Amino acid sequence: MRGAQRGRHWGKTGRSGRELAFSRVRSSGRARPTPESGAPAGRVEPVADCQGSVFLPDAAATDRFGKALARTLRPGDTVLLAGQIGAGKTCLARAAISALHHRTDQPEPEVPSPTFTLVQAYELPGIQVWHADLYRLAEASEVTELGLEEAIGNDIVLVEWPDRLDEMPDDALVLDIEVLDSGRRVTLRSASDRWRNSLSMIGDIDA
Repeated sequence: MRGAQRGRHWGKTGRSGRELAFSRVRSSGRARPTPESGAPAGRVEPVADCQGSVFLPDAAATDRFGKALARTLRPGDTVLLAGQIGAGKTCLARAAISALHHRTDQPEPEVPSPTFTLVQAYELPGIQVWHADLYRLAEASEVTELGLEEAIGNDIVLVEWPDRLDEMPDDALVLDIEVLDSGRRVTLRSASDRWRNSLSMIGDIDA
């Protein structure tokens, strides 16, 4: 990176390398490449265990699902949100982030889509939450410049378009969102025992 500090460069909106931007939102304030493979855009390769699925008929159900997800999240968790454009990845992430603020007795923030900032980071008491949208990345090596490699395994990380990652975290929870005529179906998958006891709680929504 020419003239750029390695790793993270913070500000309201920081930039590094090839216009890779990210911003941090504290609890007290606000804040197109195509895949070369033949897989559908936004999909990730299957992991070892298919854990089940949840049908979401409308936006309200998506919001409830995001809140249910937030109840299970803890530092070190990574959630990969896969699906085509318009599948509802950002809506689900927004619901989860808002619920995490509520869980820590913080004011509900504005949760913008990180489509152009690429990463939004939220500082909560005892928790750091990252929300990344990797759609605009040209190559997987740019993930390092965003600081995500440091965050994964330490903080709560929600990643849209995870197929841009060079390597998927082994213990991540994959939420594969499929668009149907009558709503959305979310398939939950993970190869990690970390999620086995949590998945029934996530899927237990009044949808």
